[in-house]
Amino acid sequence: MPHRKRAWHTAITMAMRVASLAGATADAAATAAVFSAPAGGAERTIEVTLDLETGGSITGMVVDHNEHGIVVAAGGTPYVVAWDDVETRTAYVTRRDLLAMARGGPDELTAADHFDIGLFALSRDRSDLAATHFGRAGTLDRRYQQRARAAFQEYRERKQAEVSDRGPLDDDVAPGALGPPAARPEPGLAERIDAGLPEYDASGTATATTPEMRARAREVYRHFDGAVKDLLGEKVALIETDHFLIWTDWELRHHQRLAQWCEAMYAAVAAEFGLDPRASVFLAKCPVFCWRSKARFLRFAERFDAHDAHDATGYTRSIEKNGHVHVVLLRRGASVRDFNRFASTLVHEGTHAFLHRLYSTRLIPHWVNEGCAELIAERVLGDRCPAKENAALLAGQFAQQGWSIRGLLHSAGPIEVHEYPLAYSVVSYLHAQGSDRLGHFIRQLKAGEDLASALATSFDGLGLDELEVRWRAAVASVESSPVEAAVEE
Repeated sequence: MPHRKRAWHTAITMAMRVASLAGATADAAATAAVFSAPAGGAERTIEVTLDLETGGSITGMVVDHNEHGIVVAAGGTPYVVAWDDVETRTAYVTRRDLLAMARGGPDELTAADHFDIGLFALSRDRSDLAATHFGRAGTLDRRYQQRARAAFQEYRERKQAEVSDRGPLDDDVAPGALGPPAARPEPGLAERIDAGLPEYDASGTATATTPEMRARAREVYRHFDGAVKDLLGEKVALIETDHFLIWTDWELRHHQRLAQWCEAMYAAVAAEFGLDPRASVFLAKCPVFCWRSKARFLRFAERFDAHDAHDATGYTRSIEKNGHVHVVLLRRGASVRDFNRFASTLVHEGTHAFLHRLYSTRLIPHWVNEGCAELIAERVLGDRCPAKENAALLAGQFAQQGWSIRGLLHSAGPIEVHEYPLAYSVVSYLHAQGSDRLGHFIRQLKAGEDLASALATSFDGLGLDELEVRWRAAVASVESSPVEAAVEE
């Protein structure tokens, strides 16, 4: 893979505007869900425009969907989007219309259908929409009246707990409160601070780190505190854990939760690669910057890293020449859903930071890196992370339609966000062949072996093209299994 001095790993919700399929009109872009009946009597589908919570939208035809997410084909490319990442109104309308299409029309929705739509609306704090659908469910079947009362009671208790947990936000920074954006500096502030770090040789061997080098790194990182507060204000706290230096504007009551998540992520990745979680792969301790103010998040990215993060919820900055890495994250709100999304991004980006320092500071192929980050996030967070569900949705379509992933597998460079679920699926397949084999694969890549050779060495001569064949067969077997069929019914 090409030698690069710096890489950006960015975990974002698909915040982009993409072209709709051929034949789509401008009117379709303004409509959340439109019924369409393809010529020739083919199965009906829906064209949708999904407005995304990070900004932007995606327009295309629905290919597949379930309770976790939706696959949309746009411009000849399939995109999978978790429902949690779709703006509330768009998600509600799309889910409602998909269900109506399956039933033969909106008037054919059952009591159970209306109740499920109501539960979804309630999960998004749309109690008005929930009341409408619960009322319809109760009219069609009186048993749902009691269920609706119980659902509303649970909702009220959840909201009271969230308000109590969140507390006042009067110390937050409103968008624009930090003044107009400064001209992008070159190099970024962090790069000037990093100039004091030791440089590695061409091999990027992290094991060459000496106590003197670690002490020097700690001294350099001490300067971050003053620089961050000078740039973003005094209401920024520093939390120190065994492996991390965490700068944050989070509420004090959540500091312990933040520290625990960071350390849980570190322990999980260390265990995955058979390392002692008490040891540290970092130069000193990994700097992590966690913001709840988007203004601070954007200003930090701009001034520290010369990075445009408007559509991002997190990124990792990795430098080969001196082994430095830091993680920058945004928490978009204070609901359970917001914390879950933040936790997923934290573990994903934290895994990138760990992998950058593991064995050496060489950069590895991006599909391997992103796939590992998604895999660890799923293993650490379970149901709170949508990685597994997104991957199953998208990989299933690739297997059914015969779409190739050759371009993904043979590339060492950056991949698109919509390819992350595929990367997860492939890395998960490799992990299923033995975590020790996956670890050996990463070690060989970090030693400088090329992608094809590292794969063959670690998996009994397996080639990239054969990997696709075996992966596709594994995905297809899951898709056609009796368990899956029973769930679909």
